[in-house]
Amino acid sequence: MRRNRRTFAAAVGVGALVLAGAAAFTNSLGFSNTNTAVAYGSQQVSGPFTVTSIQYGLNTDGSQVTSVTFVANGNTNGSVGQVGFHTGTDGSGFSGLSSCGTGTYDSTGNTSTFTCTGLSQDVSAIYSTDIVIS
Repeated sequence: MRRNRRTFAAAVGVGALVLAGAAAFTNSLGFSNTNTAVAYGSQQVSGPFTVTSIQYGLNTDGSQVTSVTFVANGNTNGSVGQVGFHTGTDGSGFSGLSSCGTGTYDSTGNTSTFTCTGLSQDVSAIYSTDIVIS
């Protein structure tokens, strides 16, 4: 009887870990964002392309976003990428859009990569991230 209880307890523990991992995975919002504290609420994309990943570059102490790199499906063919941040507890503030220039096309993966540098947005103030490709 003791062995069954131990087996049952171990199974419950493993099940809890699986559920916790699944819950964390479902909160990814469709982006491979490794800095989950950044723009936790949402990432909004405008334009005719689908953004498949976004990565935030942070300063040395992690308090500010200094760059954003995002990947879009397809050949953006000279389209300009932009990034902006909604701020505040309700997202009513807006930092404005910063240009990322034109994307770099990878014909093998049929994707375009945009990198926005020179940013200085406080991580703690970010409510959501806006990406525009036009």
